[in-house]
Amino acid sequence: MVEIQDLEPAVKIPLEKIGFRNIKRRVTFKTPKGEIILDLTMDVTVAIDGDRRGAHLSRNIEALSVPEVLSHTEAHSIEEYLERVADKLLELHDYAFRVEARAKTTYYMEISFNGIRGTEPIEVDILVRKGRDGSRLWTVSVTLAGMSVCPSAQSTIASMLGVEGVAPSHVQRVLVTGRVTTTGEMVRIETLAKAIARSFSAPAFTLLKREQEARLVLEAHRRPKFAEDIAREAVCNIARDLLGTVSDDSLIEVEVESLESIHPHDVYAYTKGRLRDIAGRESICS
Repeated sequence: MVEIQDLEPAVKIPLEKIGFRNIKRRVTFKTPKGEIILDLTMDVTVAIDGDRRGAHLSRNIEALSVPEVLSHTEAHSIEEYLERVADKLLELHDYAFRVEARAKTTYYMEISFNGIRGTEPIEVDILVRKGRDGSRLWTVSVTLAGMSVCPSAQSTIASMLGVEGVAPSHVQRVLVTGRVTTTGEMVRIETLAKAIARSFSAPAFTLLKREQEARLVLEAHRRPKFAEDIAREAVCNIARDLLGTVSDDSLIEVEVESLESIHPHDVYAYTKGRLRDIAGRESICS
């Protein structure tokens, strides 16, 4: 019996991605800190040529459910788990020229700043892409919330008040995403998160007592930064922390979204570069 998906389409255009999004899975990971259980929201897709009408999508779910994948639900990393899923997708979809397995989750990590400590949520997004030609890419993204203090307003207010040193300014909550793409080399979530946390005027904390809150605000005002400053510092911090642990050709990207407190719009900044070009030149990240 001929499957409709195997027939030629009316419009012969390749499809970069066809599959399912937002599949829920719970996976146990064996980490250096012990076992942790994460709830993953997954996307599994395949790429097909223009000579076939569709993909056998039930195989995407099958790739998550076959015994050889289920037996590895106790993985050492999200990347390792997604790699096994991607391998199964290539096996089941013998017509696909590329596959992707992607997972999103919330990870909790201890962050410290100026004597303040807290276990804070970090949004994680990991993608494993494999080609039938043997190509492989791993992309790890983490997003943290922090604070920024506007240097321009602070300077103007200091001049108006005739004061030196720390002056008031408007404060924003800032979302920073750090993203690293390698050819299959491990980039730890905590490494990225700690590099980003050092880039804020001050990180954000879920629980703050009055004295801690006051110290955090004061310290943030001692470190005023534009969104542009945070983007540049974050990409430099990530490059320094990864140097020697992954290939020099690894791609680093940083996105900054400043949720403005005195404007009805937000500020956005983005930068990227290869590890060798960022960390290898002291004139850039001095």
